Amino acid sequence: MPTQTLCSKSAPIAPVPAMLPVGMGMARAAAKACPVSCTETVPLWLSGGRVLAQTVRATRACPSFDQAAMDGYAVAAGAGLARGTRLRVSGRIAAGQQGTAVTTDAAARIFTGAPLPDGADTVIMQEHAERLGDAVVLARSVAPGEHVRRRGEDVPVGRTLGWPGLRLDARHVALLAAQDIGAVVVRRRIRVAILSTGDELRDADDISRDGPSIPDTNRPMLAALLSRAGVEVVDGGQVRDNAGAIAQALAALSWACDLVVTTGGASVGEEDHAARSLILAGGEWETLKLGLKPGKPAVVGRIGGAAYLGLPGNPVSALVSWSLLGRAMLARLEGRPFARPRGFVVPLAEPCVRKPGRTEFLPAKLVLGGEEPALAILGSTSARLMPLAEADGLAELPETFASGAAGQRVAFHPFESFLAP
Repeated sequence: MPTQTLCSKSAPIAPVPAMLPVGMGMARAAAKACPVSCTETVPLWLSGGRVLAQTVRATRACPSFDQAAMDGYAVAAGAGLARGTRLRVSGRIAAGQQGTAVTTDAAARIFTGAPLPDGADTVIMQEHAERLGDAVVLARSVAPGEHVRRRGEDVPVGRTLGWPGLRLDARHVALLAAQDIGAVVVRRRIRVAILSTGDELRDADDISRDGPSIPDTNRPMLAALLSRAGVEVVDGGQVRDNAGAIAQALAALSWACDLVVTTGGASVGEEDHAARSLILAGGEWETLKLGLKPGKPAVVGRIGGAAYLGLPGNPVSALVSWSLLGRAMLARLEGRPFARPRGFVVPLAEPCVRKPGRTEFLPAKLVLGGEEPALAILGSTSARLMPLAEADGLAELPETFASGAAGQRVAFHPFESFLAP
């Protein structure tokens, strides 16, 4: 959609487009973000959650030597050894030690991870051998090559271990540590500002305000999500429902952050100021009317050097919209690919009826005790927090879903994956 422009603060907001599929909305949101190219070098020890900025290839084989995969006896099996074969025990090799060569009539006591001595090609499990003084007798026949980890069988030299855009976790850190890598080049942390708008809001610990008010739940909720993603969170505070004041706050945050997120005011009512404020601040905007429930209205755009995302004010709507649109924008800023969260199918615990037409995400809990876990829908009100807190994840009902009997399978997204960076 072309950039919308208004000549004054009283000009009308452009009409909302027809409903977009969720995947298309994610792509439109991501297009507003520009990848951050700045990098820094960090110790591998502290690299968990960071996004790799360069390709890393193996410079050494892993394992770097042939080694025992079991506690037992290292032997030269040749074409194989028969049950009852008697071998003298010529030595003992623990992990980190180098043993002497093994001849065809001998066996070396060896432990898991120890280097295979010269001449040996096989390890006999200790359970398959009987120790008799300074000799060992095979309790079963042995094929050559058993219970040996060969040099490079896990990682050969030259294998790609990491690439730009890879978010490092414990698995990747272990893999890189096995290469004697002590530091990695990563993208700098993305800076995201969170700004709440609304005359009714107050900080959770501010009980001094007169008149009807509600605690601001979205700002701390989003801060918790973003902190988990390894993002540098900037607290933009709260701003009243005034387009000029919101525009001033947006302009100030846009030059210090890569992404500015507001909650509230993303719809098209008289008190919804997101798009108007963005334009007053010199930004560009696009309203996304998504085929999504909760979270249909969202505003995306750019202001100054930052991408912009305007989320709905209801907590469940804000959570769902961030997990789809916000994660897509964050992934692009970090130079990572993005895709819709993928769940798995679970049968409904009870019948479910609803109005079709939009993809809907509902708090749901796994019910145990039957042949397999079933899914209990906890509620469909986007302003309620308790069902969200009690849920194990979100059920996803496709736009064509109107009703389903108990046992019908629907997609389920555990929070661990749906809220992941």
